[in-house]
Amino acid sequence: MSSIEKKIKSSGAKSRPVHLKKKAKGRPSAHDGNVRERILQAAKEVFTVYSFKAASTRMIAKQAGIEHPMIHYYFESKEKLFYAMAEAIYNETLPFQESWYDGLENMSLRDGFSLFIDRMLDYTMAKPDALRIAALNAVNIGNIEEIPGYRFILMSMAAMRRIMEEKLALRGSNREIEMFIYCFYGLMINLIGSRSCQAQILNMNPLEEKYRIWVKDASMTLFYPWFKKILTGQ
Repeated sequence: MSSIEKKIKSSGAKSRPVHLKKKAKGRPSAHDGNVRERILQAAKEVFTVYSFKAASTRMIAKQAGIEHPMIHYYFESKEKLFYAMAEAIYNETLPFQESWYDGLENMSLRDGFSLFIDRMLDYTMAKPDALRIAALNAVNIGNIEEIPGYRFILMSMAAMRRIMEEKLALRGSNREIEMFIYCFYGLMINLIGSRSCQAQILNMNPLEEKYRIWVKDASMTLFYPWFKKILTGQ
């Protein structure tokens, strides 16, 4: 069992003002089948701006355009809502994560890794929510187990390893593979999850192609030699 898998098992099954987008008026009833989805979407919008500790269920209710008691009607607590949101993001992302490796086994190592980075950046630059939430909470939580649903970060890392083992012939040691995955995720959380800060440090616009190109070049420079090593054992 890898160290990532051990952490998943041990986890159990369980600033400045920012203006959020205003929701259309109209209060749904508790029997409105769309309420739960509205709450989850509002939670994602709030938690990409505020850390778990800083956000409140009242903020989420306001963002969803519902009465505050409905949060507790559907999710009971902020912890359970955050967990449900993290689970929804994980389930949405996993099929795309698997598709990033399609066909790489038929390409050269460099071209295959380059395509993988392109696919990953296409998705995460357009949908940075998971990485942004991870970045926000990384600096606000002392103990990672305080984050409800943190196990989905570990599960994403484990999924990356599983997919690589299924679609590519890994020959690196267990330690080398896990270090590659941990460091890759760590860098993406920083460069994409906190891209506004990172891009400004580089005097770039985080939404422009110039920054995307920089992230890809940095990823290729740092991780391609490592990727090659875990696939060839050399």
